[in-house]
Amino acid sequence: HGGGSSRLMFRPHARLLAKQGYRSILMDLPGHGTLVDNTTLTLDECVKTVQSVLQNEGCDATKTIYIGGSLGAYIGFHILKELNGKFAGAILMDCGQNVGPDCSLKARIGIVVLRKMSGSMSNKALMGAMMGAVNKSKADFHLVESCYSGGMFFQQGPNQCDCMHQVAPASIIPSLDLPILFFNGSEDYRDSELKWVSLCQDGRSSLKVYDKGDHFFCHDSRFVQDMLERMQTFFQSV
Repeated sequence: HGGGSSRLMFRPHARLLAKQGYRSILMDLPGHGTLVDNTTLTLDECVKTVQSVLQNEGCDATKTIYIGGSLGAYIGFHILKELNGKFAGAILMDCGQNVGPDCSLKARIGIVVLRKMSGSMSNKALMGAMMGAVNKSKADFHLVESCYSGGMFFQQGPNQCDCMHQVAPASIIPSLDLPILFFNGSEDYRDSELKWVSLCQDGRSSLKVYDKGDHFFCHDSRFVQDMLERMQTFFQSV
């Protein structure tokens, strides 16, 4: 799920996939949702959390697909590297911008500003900024209730920025022996999406960019059905 959100973010999508016979395991990242009091968001804690879920659920590595959006996608690169062989493929959304250690000056400034804002602004102010972005978006597929009904965990904001800035997708992707399906919205930041796909070693990897979709495109009814159909085709290919 995205930064500050919880496992509820993809519950509407999981319900639709369940009708097609697919099982989804919704999980909270460290410091979010049910893990708010138990862990702090770090890359190591994310790996431990995912590893625990895989073991507890008895997941078959030949059938398990990692799906992550925004923060969950950027951290996902690291998880896929550290848990090599535990997944048959990955679907990563809203991660077309390089915000890692080798990012552009513009992206680096953005990370610094975001980190400072998330660490100094009140929850009320941060929630107001988030809702302002939501209200400008055309996303209308259970966006508010799925992203915000479980609570927002703004206290992890600085850690979120640190985690994303520590991950270098260009160094990780070539080492992954699995297909990756990328989804992005055309109106989101995405200076490296083509590079990410070109670095994939598995020829089944691909990218779909939704025209006029923003950072919330996966909750936009204009795109949800096509996205889920592409996911199912991807599931079948692996």
